[in-house]
Amino acid sequence: MERKRIEKMKEMTRKVQENFKSFYLAGGTALMFKYMHRISKDLDFLSYKPFSFLRLSSKMRKKFNIKKEEKFEDNIDFIIDDMKVSFIFFPFKNIYRLENFDDIKIASDYDIFLNKLYAAGRRIENKDAFDFAFLYQKYKWNKNKVKKDFEKKFLNQSFEIYLGAIFSIDDYKGLDKNTIQIIEEIKRNWIE
Repeated sequence: MERKRIEKMKEMTRKVQENFKSFYLAGGTALMFKYMHRISKDLDFLSYKPFSFLRLSSKMRKKFNIKKEEKFEDNIDFIIDDMKVSFIFFPFKNIYRLENFDDIKIASDYDIFLNKLYAAGRRIENKDAFDFAFLYQKYKWNKNKVKKDFEKKFLNQSFEIYLGAIFSIDDYKGLDKNTIQIIEEIKRNWIE
């Protein structure tokens, strides 16, 4: 059942990217497609270039059967075939080039790692901590490099504040034991 849904999500992603070339995946869904590390249910397409919600909506309605549409400050969401498809203005250039995975344009794992750290400072969602821990365990990136690149990507943002947010494990209710252990390992390696 899940595999069928994931293939449907991949198909939708390819169709969206065929019509909207400047958008790419840069979060949990991109990681799910590559690693099947967890289930992600939404498609979040990012663009660092501003875009017209009106034009995008008009084009989406011509190409897809839209059940629902909602506009917010930095994003526009659609429900298509019981799938939430979001287009998000994310004005932060990636450190590395976009990758092509299975004919899907995605951010590098490193950029996703930086994005997850940034997200953790703006919201409290277990998926951010989980993905952050998953990628750290896979690559064991150096703190000094991460700090330098985080501050390059997210200008005028304090790396230490965002790091403090991801290290505030008690804020994440129901976080699995393995993720907690990995985040505690990162804390030991990077802080203590």
